Amino acid sequence: MQATMICTLRNEADSIGEFLRSIEQQTQLPDELIIIDGGSDDGTIDSIKHFAETSKLNIRLIVEPGCNIAQGRNIAIRNARNDVIASTDAGCTLEKEWFENITKPFEIDPTVDVVSGWYEPDARTDFEKVSAAWEFYRKDRVVKNPDVFLPSGRSIAFKKRCWDVVGGYPEHLATAEDTLFDLRLKEKGFKFRFAPDAVVHWRVRPTLEKLYKKVFLYRKGDGQARLFMAKQWGTRMAAYFGGVALLILSIFFPILLWIVLLSVTVYLLLPSVIVYRRTRIGASFAYMPAILVTQDIAAIGGFFVGLLSRKSTNPR
Repeated sequence: MQATMICTLRNEADSIGEFLRSIEQQTQLPDELIIIDGGSDDGTIDSIKHFAETSKLNIRLIVEPGCNIAQGRNIAIRNARNDVIASTDAGCTLEKEWFENITKPFEIDPTVDVVSGWYEPDARTDFEKVSAAWEFYRKDRVVKNPDVFLPSGRSIAFKKRCWDVVGGYPEHLATAEDTLFDLRLKEKGFKFRFAPDAVVHWRVRPTLEKLYKKVFLYRKGDGQARLFMAKQWGTRMAAYFGGVALLILSIFFPILLWIVLLSVTVYLLLPSVIVYRRTRIGASFAYMPAILVTQDIAAIGGFFVGLLSRKSTNPR
């Protein structure tokens, strides 16, 4: 099947070589690879051009300084000459069968509109392995209920007409654009198919600081798009504000302080036990409390900032 592979990037000099080599080593090569660069100034553009000189890939590089991910993807799709679009991200590495497996469902069943690929954490340190065990989806659960899975822009394929019907990726969002895109595809009733063997590997954030920045930006996008209000706003805010309220009331009712301490202990300890059982890494009990608190603070702050910064226009 002829299909176009697209990706957007900016300042990926350290990882662009590994990314492009993983595409070149695919069991089935894309008809064309369209790369949108958002204005790299670290040598990424030169690296791509140098790679393209000797590569068997048909690489089309378009430089659009200042464009966000959604704008970049839309530019790439508008320039694609094929009806099937396979999207991934720089910073990932693709398993050799990724392109073949993510486009195969269209050949097997022409009624399929969207193929949801999979992504695995590329975790190298104990901190990254603990974080990944808690943060990433589990494939076995998705296989049992694929209809609720929202594929990431780093591993998805779809027909160009579907992209056109929903108005493309929402360009008013800098993050969470792929989530809103997925939801709009589902709202239109397009047929999804899960391809668990279409796997990309994605680097896990190596520090709490980088984890915080990632979660903050993702939840900011959710806030701008008004996504998952109950989960991101209601549940977390209720838990934290409820805890603060109980602490204040414990001044008058000391028994409440013990309830708060017990609740906090369970909240921090239970995930540590779950992750330890998955990883058998003893440091889970040290890392998980810090990871949980970091994620919660970033999620609440990012979502709140997203709500306040939401643009008045929300094109469909």
